[in-house]
Amino acid sequence: MLKIGVVGTGHLGKIHVQNLLEMPLVFDLCGFFDTDVSIVKEIERKFQLTSFNQLEDLIRVSDAVLIASPTESHFTIAVQALKNGKHVFIEKPVCLTSEESKKLLLYAQEAGVVVQVGHVERFNPALLAASPFIQTPLFIESRRLAPFQKRGTDVSVVYDLMIHDIDIALKISNSNIKKIAAFGMSVLSETIDFASVHLEFENGCMSNLTASRISNHRERKTCFFMADAQVDVDFLNKVSFFKQLTEEVTDLKPLNQDNLLVDDSNAIKRELRSFAQSIHEGLKPAVSIEDAHRALQIAELISDQIQESNKLMK
Repeated sequence: MLKIGVVGTGHLGKIHVQNLLEMPLVFDLCGFFDTDVSIVKEIERKFQLTSFNQLEDLIRVSDAVLIASPTESHFTIAVQALKNGKHVFIEKPVCLTSEESKKLLLYAQEAGVVVQVGHVERFNPALLAASPFIQTPLFIESRRLAPFQKRGTDVSVVYDLMIHDIDIALKISNSNIKKIAAFGMSVLSETIDFASVHLEFENGCMSNLTASRISNHRERKTCFFMADAQVDVDFLNKVSFFKQLTEEVTDLKPLNQDNLLVDDSNAIKRELRSFAQSIHEGLKPAVSIEDAHRALQIAELISDQIQESNKLMK
């Protein structure tokens, strides 16, 4: 059983605490650290969990550290944990900049420990059920929409929401990106709230990604188009469809559709269990720091292009 400490117990940190406590055969949650006194009292009261006044004390008693603090603090906390030889789970985005994530990659290699990043949609049961049917996609279309919440606006919607779909597109296409076209705008916050991106990969695959946190409804869907088939994944409702061309295409029924069998598993528990397995078996994590660094690099290129296009429009 792994002794794990949680750093940062805001919205997502609380979710991790709840899930870790529900996995007593996998993790021993030895405590948490947070700089917000009101949150500390709330977590102590709600979960009867030990709080640590000093981060280094929590790191010392832990085998692994889960970082769910604000993005700007990820690098500093992760380096401190790595220098003490601790395994690390970091929420996405892995760092504030790709320069930081590149340095963190070197620290992780020197420490020889497992570092996994919380791109949780990789563990969504709808995607897991669909993955065997996604073969050499030619086009990927993703829409990730959410109503506005002040939480999370410290980073743009590209880093907050779209980075999930960047990571998935990179993983599924299995190719480098050769061209990016991006548009975005701030509406209700000081950072980008809406973004539309077109990606072209070296292997010929293309992708359109849309992310918005100013929508009046929630939507998290991705369609994978292949030469003779299509796979639709609804991450929010945990359903997937496989559509294939019929032998005789007609106007009434051009595609045969099959509902794929999707279990109703908890994606966060899946990723945490995967993290523990990687540590115990000495495996490369399912979402490595290299994966996260690559996604962050693309997010930065997208953000740079949005800023440039906005300058031209003014």
